[in-house]
Amino acid sequence: MNRPPRESLAEADAQRALYDQIEAEFEAIKLKYRDMLGPQDVAYIKRLRAWSRRFEVLGRGLLWVSKEPITFALGVLFVWLHRNIEAIEIGHNVLHGQYDGFAEIPQFHSRNFKWKAPVDEEGWRREHNALHHVHTNVFEKDPDLNHGILRMNDKTPWNPMHRWQVPIYLLWVYPQILYGFNNQNLGFRQVQRAKDFPEGNKGYALVEHPGQSEADLKRRHRHSVLRVLFKEYLVFPLLALATGFSFWKVFLGNMLADAINNYWIALTIQATHFTAPLQPEEALNHRGHWYLSQLDSSVNFKGPRFMSILWGHLNYQVEHHLFPDIPSRHYPAMSREVRAVCRKHGLNYQVNETWGRAIRNYVAQMWQFSKPPKNDQGIPAGANRA
Repeated sequence: MNRPPRESLAEADAQRALYDQIEAEFEAIKLKYRDMLGPQDVAYIKRLRAWSRRFEVLGRGLLWVSKEPITFALGVLFVWLHRNIEAIEIGHNVLHGQYDGFAEIPQFHSRNFKWKAPVDEEGWRREHNALHHVHTNVFEKDPDLNHGILRMNDKTPWNPMHRWQVPIYLLWVYPQILYGFNNQNLGFRQVQRAKDFPEGNKGYALVEHPGQSEADLKRRHRHSVLRVLFKEYLVFPLLALATGFSFWKVFLGNMLADAINNYWIALTIQATHFTAPLQPEEALNHRGHWYLSQLDSSVNFKGPRFMSILWGHLNYQVEHHLFPDIPSRHYPAMSREVRAVCRKHGLNYQVNETWGRAIRNYVAQMWQFSKPPKNDQGIPAGANRA
């Protein structure tokens, strides 16, 4: 019987020992901060909601009465601050269950929370929490790796539509990305790829909703989107009109705040992903290996501390992927301890110097994979590949 060389066994033992050590040290960080959770975290999320409401009242009031560009622009700014805080620092983090352990704030428990964003909460939890955060950067397992029509690695089959993915995403998808999340989360996009792409969903992860009919999923999509559209583009403009002010001014101001919010969130999320080679599915077999795969699949970017709230603390994407259910306000402190572990073991801790650099790196990668592989250069548009 053939036996593996002693060198191979020794390497496997050393790798296993590293995984064990990484697991122990990252679990210790997580437990330390979990034990620290308390009244300050409750006060933080309540304070965020209070400031969000103040921004909303101020922004909508300024849009309502504005008669010149400066007041109008300030109205747009404050409505955007409200929409942004609700979507990315409150909604995204609450739906990760970061505040589920606090009985005194049931409105911020993940199963009770209603997002002030056009996204179905259950669909998001299934696609984002249960698939992306578990199978991060695993080919055909992570639905965020190649979402929509996007192609971000060499294993995904190229087709002529990918040639246009940079302008399509920058000019069309990102300015309305929140309204498009349900297409991914509820499985509508994979149905479209199956019809439009020569090789269907090859290279893309599928999102399944057992027991849910297509009619049920479409109803959930309509409900989550229309609750936002109704408020932003009908209720407030009509209230302005009924009180003698401009319907279209309020409509336009809400639309600008909405588009800025979508673009801001898209570039924050995208600039902190897609930074590494594809990850092995067997990383799930050992918690320490999984932690390493999260390090390889995430990148931070630097910026002023107060801006982290407007980025949903996703400028600490490394920490968010390692500890998604710890309240995000702890990520800056946790990052110092994560970096220390990485230095100790010679691990790669990825960070861009600025948000702009992070965005440029991501767009460059998107551009790279928009091009056909060299052996596919001669395939005519629309042709099936063998």
